[in-house]
Amino acid sequence: MVSENLVCSICHLNEHKYTCPACGVKTCSINCVKRHKRQTECSGLVDQSKFVPKKILSQDESHINRDYNFLMNVGRQIHVGKGDIKSSAKNVFKRQFGGGNQNKNKRFKGNNVDSQEAVDTRIECVKKAFLQEPTTVIKRNNTMIIQLPPGMSRATSNKTGYDKKVGSFIWTVEWVVIDDAGKEKDRFISYRLKEHLLLRDAVPMNILSNAVSVNGEGDSARNIDKEQLHFYLANVVGNDNTKDSILHLNEADSISDALTNKIVLEYPTIYITFNAETWKNRIIKEEDAYNYAKPESSSESGSSDDSDSDDSSDSDSDSDSESDSDEKNTDNETDSDEAPEESSSKPLKVTFDAEAPTQNAPEANKSEE
Repeated sequence: MVSENLVCSICHLNEHKYTCPACGVKTCSINCVKRHKRQTECSGLVDQSKFVPKKILSQDESHINRDYNFLMNVGRQIHVGKGDIKSSAKNVFKRQFGGGNQNKNKRFKGNNVDSQEAVDTRIECVKKAFLQEPTTVIKRNNTMIIQLPPGMSRATSNKTGYDKKVGSFIWTVEWVVIDDAGKEKDRFISYRLKEHLLLRDAVPMNILSNAVSVNGEGDSARNIDKEQLHFYLANVVGNDNTKDSILHLNEADSISDALTNKIVLEYPTIYITFNAETWKNRIIKEEDAYNYAKPESSSESGSSDDSDSDDSSDSDSDSDSESDSDEKNTDNETDSDEAPEESSSKPLKVTFDAEAPTQNAPEANKSEE
């Protein structure tokens, strides 16, 4: 029979093997340790700030070891913390190389292709949407990327760039799943997506299936077919009139083609719906979202105005000329139905007959005149 001093304080059956460092309770197994922590809400850790009298401190060497281990642990945490700060600082400030002068070195295609100096109207949209005027860069097919300040979570998670190992430009894409009711069901991020991938092939179907069957109702019974998915890009520069608006993306386009001339915040946020009618009222055209300049309409209006003015001046001049000609005709009493004589600006050709005498050539010329 086990002595009462050696019995487990929790089950009272077996001999104890462990002693709690925090409160000194004797336990016999891991299950009893867990029961003890759950019942007494004990942390199981030594209280480093607990006062120990000098008499007890001198009698038991374990207290001295406790203080020594505490100081060593503090030094180790400081050393590890410095290493984490240095590694994190490298990732945070890595993009600062080159600064915000990337726009000056990178040429972009303006919206007004007819003008001699291309002006990108998307910059004005960014300035209106973001009052702090963030840095913007142009990537791939004239895609404008708005960069957030270093250290922000979205900026840190952005892995978009050219990968020399795979020999392709890779994108970071945030997918947002929308149910038939128009509510957000789930969102997740995909990294290292090659730009030539089609949108319907780029989305991870295994994660999409898990997101759809979260609640176990409704969409869980749906057999997901990637051919029936609809993709929309979030309008990150929407104003009061275009708030929460989206741009339709063709699911058969590659990521690079789908993002051509678009604006994204660090990386694109693409909404996925299973029904084309879900967010139909939010879809706007790219020209309306980015306030593209329309030089053709303005030039047409200007040319129409000019043509109208020219037509009016021509009509006035025609009327004046007609009145003048009428006056001349009435004065000279000529027939107005008589056709004018035809005249040519080309020099007159003169041919000579080899058998004819040379003195007859001027007479022929006169007759032709």
